[in-house]
Amino acid sequence: MNVTELWRFPIKSMLGEQVSEVQVGPLGFEGDRRRAVIDVDSGVSLSAKRYAQLLGCRCRTTGDTVSIEFADGDNLDADSSRAAEKLSALLDRRVMVQAVREGSAVRHEFPTEIATGSGAPYLHEPGLDAYFDRAPLHLLTTATLAELGRLKPASSFVAARFRPNILVGVDLVGFVEDDWVGRTLRVASIEFEVINRKPRCVMTTCAQGDLQKDPDVLRTVAQSNGGNAGIELRTADTAVIRMGDAVTVSS
Repeated sequence: MNVTELWRFPIKSMLGEQVSEVQVGPLGFEGDRRRAVIDVDSGVSLSAKRYAQLLGCRCRTTGDTVSIEFADGDNLDADSSRAAEKLSALLDRRVMVQAVREGSAVRHEFPTEIATGSGAPYLHEPGLDAYFDRAPLHLLTTATLAELGRLKPASSFVAARFRPNILVGVDLVGFVEDDWVGRTLRVASIEFEVINRKPRCVMTTCAQGDLQKDPDVLRTVAQSNGGNAGIELRTADTAVIRMGDAVTVSS
């Protein structure tokens, strides 16, 4: 088994960037979800679970700068007032991009109906020093994507829909990573604890990039694997991982 893709999402709920190597530690990938779109009045972060328009924006990292490419082609510094104005117009609320502050409370605004993005908003406080929903790292295998594609050939099951940090290429069949929960996973020199399966939400169904809106994506995941696809990880180590690195799982 080997690392096939590495993904970083500099701003929560926006499209991210593929990288060939990245430093990883207890807070996940360096530069991953360290910023979010924040409602100015309430101080909560906004999610594409309620605001699918965020998936029409792609963010990239260049040195210490994160930029946002909007659907109309504008490319703006994420921390600039122009980006805040454009995002406020897009979401019809007064927002800004904010970097996480060490030790500060992280609060997300989620819909009560996670599978559809509907319902009244509620606050979720994961208690992490980055803008994650649950765990700092998310892994998916090519076997899971292939199994979902086999079950629903008319839908497009690609890594981009599921937003993993690590895509692992495996020569196996089925939802193989489900069996890794509770075990130790090693990528190159770093060890990860596999803490849970990854529950999926409405974001997998949204239009994003070249992918069209497709409710059958989440329906297939729900019907075939209890709404889960992929696994959640954490580590106490710090190291660099690269595309092509070997992946092993403890027995």
